[in-house]
Amino acid sequence: MVNLQLQADVKTTLETLLSPRLLQMLNVLNLPYLELIEHVNKEAEENVMLEVERQDEYVEFLRYLTSDGRIKKDADFKDLPGLENFSRVEKTLEQHLLDQLEIEDLSASHLSIAKTLIGHLDANGYIQDYPRHREEIMTRSGVSRPTVDKVLKIIQGLEPEGVGARDLKECLKIQIEAYNFDNEQLQELLGNAVDKHLDDLADKNYAAVAAALGIPESGVEHLAGFIKENLNPYPGASFGGEAQQVLPSYAVEITDEGTFKVVNLEERYGPTLRISKSYLKMLDDPKTDEKTKNFLKEKFRRAKHLMEDFGKRSETLSRIVRKIVERQEPFLRQGILWLIPLTQKSLAAEFGLHPSTISRAVAAKYIQTPQGLFQLKSLCPLGPKGMTAVRLKAMLAEIIKDEDKTAPLTDQALTARLKERGARIDRRTVAYYRKELKIAPAGDRAKG
Repeated sequence: MVNLQLQADVKTTLETLLSPRLLQMLNVLNLPYLELIEHVNKEAEENVMLEVERQDEYVEFLRYLTSDGRIKKDADFKDLPGLENFSRVEKTLEQHLLDQLEIEDLSASHLSIAKTLIGHLDANGYIQDYPRHREEIMTRSGVSRPTVDKVLKIIQGLEPEGVGARDLKECLKIQIEAYNFDNEQLQELLGNAVDKHLDDLADKNYAAVAAALGIPESGVEHLAGFIKENLNPYPGASFGGEAQQVLPSYAVEITDEGTFKVVNLEERYGPTLRISKSYLKMLDDPKTDEKTKNFLKEKFRRAKHLMEDFGKRSETLSRIVRKIVERQEPFLRQGILWLIPLTQKSLAAEFGLHPSTISRAVAAKYIQTPQGLFQLKSLCPLGPKGMTAVRLKAMLAEIIKDEDKTAPLTDQALTARLKERGARIDRRTVAYYRKELKIAPAGDRAKG
């Protein structure tokens, strides 16, 4: 017999943490810009109370600016803040994942394994027939089974969430873990629901699931609602097997005074929303029948919530971006060598927000900087990553550039120099990065 007090506590927890209102807010916060526009337009089509006061101008501006090199050259960017340094970037799912590996602290051999595994992903982001691929990698690279599994786990931590899964259950469980609810009981319930009761949930056999999990049926409904509305069974499908346009949500530019100006591109060029005055008037009209009033009240509630979430997204993202720009000023001025550790956990503590809020805010967002286009996530990773591959390569190139050309540094000497700068790296990885940079060995670099 399940303790009634425990059942009541579980029900309250589920209602609080899986409330549709909270999850809707997190979903709007999480969406990439193009998907946000689709979400807003769809809601406006279905909701008479919601009007798009200003349609999206961002995508049209970018299409115009990148349609012809002369157009961008002749444009007056005083009227187009944040767009001067924009360049058209398209990424496939594979390239999107490979770019993210740059913030992972991987050895050369692990990086090679990761690239091989990513190459085996299908269009939906799954890795089919994983045991066979693992055996091939083990044979070719001479590594153990746990090593390949460890690298797969790293890929499963990349965006889009759920990528690299071996089946549907694993895909959904990865996404549940990524939500970072910071509630072990909820995490366990969701994991068990997906792992053991997915078919019953799909068939709405909530009574059986409730009995198995020892929670009320209403709690199972919350679990089912969360899984259906917030988890994606096809995480790679948004790429459609093709390259997708990458749009930065923010831009950082240097002013004439040498300071940084942050431009919220979504707010500057994106849609603005408002409540329909005509339907609001109808709602307030005493002559309006009760059925129509109830309909309009529900539409008003949905419109008001979306507008609140839209504003909350802008406010939360702007706070995070301003803090990133403040902390990463050396990187913005001098490049990747000067990127400093700034974790999502530290930002959450500083802002008094839950870590999942920070995680969802920076997910799938890009920022245009004087140093190029970067994922927000790469400037404030989920946890400490050490030095990135990009940073190590840049340091290596800088050391070789300044070396004595008559006595070039060997890979062992380069390793020692990098360790003096705080890099955790071995000679094999140095040799691997040197080859990737197309830099010859010491003996071939010598100049008499």
